[in-house]
Amino acid sequence: MAVSGMHISPEMQTAWTQYWKGGNLESLPEDQAAGRLGALEAAWKEFFSQLPDGARLLDLATGGGDVIRRAVTAGRNFQIAGVDIADLSAVSATLPGVELTGNTELSCLPLADASVDAVASQFGIEYADTAAATREAVRVLVPGGRGHFVLHHAVGAITESVAANLAADRAVFAGSNAFQLGRAVFELRQRPAPSAEIARADAEFRNAVGKLQSRVGTDRAFGTARNVVGFLTRLASAPHALSPAEALHRMNVVEEHNRARTLRKQAQLDAALDRKGVEKFSECLANAGGRLETLKELKYPMGRPMAWSLRFHK
Repeated sequence: MAVSGMHISPEMQTAWTQYWKGGNLESLPEDQAAGRLGALEAAWKEFFSQLPDGARLLDLATGGGDVIRRAVTAGRNFQIAGVDIADLSAVSATLPGVELTGNTELSCLPLADASVDAVASQFGIEYADTAAATREAVRVLVPGGRGHFVLHHAVGAITESVAANLAADRAVFAGSNAFQLGRAVFELRQRPAPSAEIARADAEFRNAVGKLQSRVGTDRAFGTARNVVGFLTRLASAPHALSPAEALHRMNVVEEHNRARTLRKQAQLDAALDRKGVEKFSECLANAGGRLETLKELKYPMGRPMAWSLRFHK
């Protein structure tokens, strides 16, 4: 896709805050566990090796702090700070000694000109208003300061997986009113309503959940949808298992998580860059005063694209 001026909505900000508060501190944890991130790890090690000991490093769109942990592991005594649009209070507790600033747009960094030696971002800056964010990234760099951005690849394996998951979620839940019918059931039980009215609501809820069950596919992309439908199935088949208040609370939490997950996935697809998109990103960086050093694809061991790696200096 082409780079555009993206703006993070309050709903998206909440969705990411929820995600990081949920303890999701690593990028690509399954790939990490399977040892498939060699190219990514090598790219960061090389970048950190080019920085002086004690360099002031700013991580843009810090998220769960994955890049910061890599920087700390480098053992170079970097002075590290991070900023993100999300609330980082939960992440901050896991990174003692690191200055984190949440609820901050990358288009308006709370730092002085030429105040850091290096800037970094992994799967983050491409979500922002690119022209403004790259301008700010270059502004805070000292002359000669360096930067490394790892960006989502539009035809990479990560993006393909996200697209498949999003399509599966929509195939299951599009047009469904199962959550609405489920809330009606437990609101009636909470009153309590006449038994005949509750029975009709129970039947409507079970029927709606049955339709969801019929839409769930067998492949891996349906994993999250399968879990949500399983939750609704348990509620519909055993409405007495939980108090009405507890059932309503859990339904609201699951539905909100489902909605936030959809927002994050769509944002990731929108942010991912094809060749023309990453070249446009590079142009924005050049217009801001950055000088491109390298632009390359990071790949998985079997050769599939993982991400773009872009390095520059001021």
